[in-house]
Amino acid sequence: MTWGALDLLGAIPMTDEKTSALTAAMKIVIAVVAVLVVAGVITVSALLSGGAAPKAGGATTQSATADSSGQGTGSSGQDAGTGGTAKPGATASTAPTVGPLPQATPTTGSEVLPPTATPITKLPKITPQPPLVAAPLPKTASKTNGIVKGFPKDIMGPAAKSTVLSSSVATEKTTMQVSLVATTTESQKSVQKHYEKLWSSLGLRAGTASDGTITYVGPHESLALSFGTTGTGNRYTIYGVFRTK
Repeated sequence: MTWGALDLLGAIPMTDEKTSALTAAMKIVIAVVAVLVVAGVITVSALLSGGAAPKAGGATTQSATADSSGQGTGSSGQDAGTGGTAKPGATASTAPTVGPLPQATPTTGSEVLPPTATPITKLPKITPQPPLVAAPLPKTASKTNGIVKGFPKDIMGPAAKSTVLSSSVATEKTTMQVSLVATTTESQKSVQKHYEKLWSSLGLRAGTASDGTITYVGPHESLALSFGTTGTGNRYTIYGVFRTK
């Protein structure tokens, strides 16, 4: 049971004018208090009876309806615009391709190289280096204190200021082996430079053996130069192998 503002006013007794005057002032205060009490009682009754649940449920239904129709605003719209859950049927974007496409047309600043004006259809023809000696080869022979007949002087001839101790030529079919032993008063460095210059001019490639022997080779040739010492100067030995084909 609740009290109305008028019921509260009617319950106060009226005795005399002074009491009536005070009662009139009090009536205003009591009326305001009564209104506040009634409002509080109504609010408490509504909360106890679960009246707020339909309102919350209605708001949820309205939000769900707005989201399903695609017209919702607020957090739903923000999620949709900032990469939220994709709608059914949407396809994921693919990563960008790095680099130019194989069939891309070259443009200004493009990484695709334009085709050459004159494409190379074949490699240039390489002419093989001919042998340094040709057939017929000399007969096998040797000589002491001189140069044997058939010795390749233009390839393995003695250096300046040299004394030939021995020379030899040995041939078999298309192969020839040649040796030279000599002494000189020149320095080892001078003799070495002489043969390096000569053999390089003939197109041979330089190398060095593990024992310090100087070597020069070609497609059909192999030469070796080594040094020793004697009481009268420097001694050097040259050994060569030649093929005619």
